[in-house]
Amino acid sequence: MKTINGAIVVITVLGLLFSPTLSNVNAEDILSPRKQIASGISADKVVCKSGLVLMIRSTNGAAACVKSTTSLKLSEAGWGSITEQVDTEEQVDETIEERTEEIVNATEVDSTNKTIILSEELSMALTNETSDEAMEEAPFTIGGIDLSMATPVEGQADAPVTIIEFGDYQCPKCKDWFQNEKPSINSKYIVKGIAKLYYVDFAWEGDHSVLAAQATYCANDQGKFQEYHSTLYNNQGGIQDGWADAGSLKQFAVDLGLESEKFNECLDSATYADRVTYNTEVGTSHGVQATPYFFIVGPEGEIKKIVGPQPSIVFEAALNSLGY
Repeated sequence: MKTINGAIVVITVLGLLFSPTLSNVNAEDILSPRKQIASGISADKVVCKSGLVLMIRSTNGAAACVKSTTSLKLSEAGWGSITEQVDTEEQVDETIEERTEEIVNATEVDSTNKTIILSEELSMALTNETSDEAMEEAPFTIGGIDLSMATPVEGQADAPVTIIEFGDYQCPKCKDWFQNEKPSINSKYIVKGIAKLYYVDFAWEGDHSVLAAQATYCANDQGKFQEYHSTLYNNQGGIQDGWADAGSLKQFAVDLGLESEKFNECLDSATYADRVTYNTEVGTSHGVQATPYFFIVGPEGEIKKIVGPQPSIVFEAALNSLGY
């Protein structure tokens, strides 16, 4: 086979093509759930890497591979039933069939030493695929807190200090903090690039809290998350008294000039139900039991916790202790 730029990469695949079974397949050879489904495998046939459990989401039939401890929490929160991990040789064979077929079709096999010789171009493509997959599946965390599903960052992404707020749109104390204390923190730290803020849903006050959180992401689809976020707190009524029901949430969207049909479809289809549930479970896993609840994370990962709608001076003291 001709090489590209005179270079070849030799990859030994003993135990893959030349072994009578696939029991020795490395975890890296198993495609991500998304890519397995994209290749035509049904959700209930998805194979998870060792140590992970397969879950089928009830809202959209999608598959996800998660740790067993996480799967139990998500199942209790309504994500759907837990499916036993699939690990038979035949099913592993099915999940990697397309990858091995692609390799065989694009390479030459040296039967003497049982190696596959790949062109440099194909080798780099497979390496990039693995890297992209790892980046796609790896959660985004700051201070050990998963912010993969959090709201868009407020402030400069490279600000050295991170403020993580767990809140509920029906929570009166969250509204008090938003209106009375946040403005000072915003002007002293966020605007100046010292701190950035991530808001993470902790929807525990009722069904309307969950719906309101979903609505903010529907607004974010049209580039108006912050405006909708502010509207909810500035129009907060009593808990479960109707101010945050579907009709009211849709009217807020109209008032903000959002495209109604697109917003309503997003809200009615519960597009972001799993995202809100995920964020609430993240809070639970870090000891959040009520709102508002804050984590102040320094540039070296130092964490200061603030519970409740504390005055801005308390936040200033926390940042001072981090050197800011």
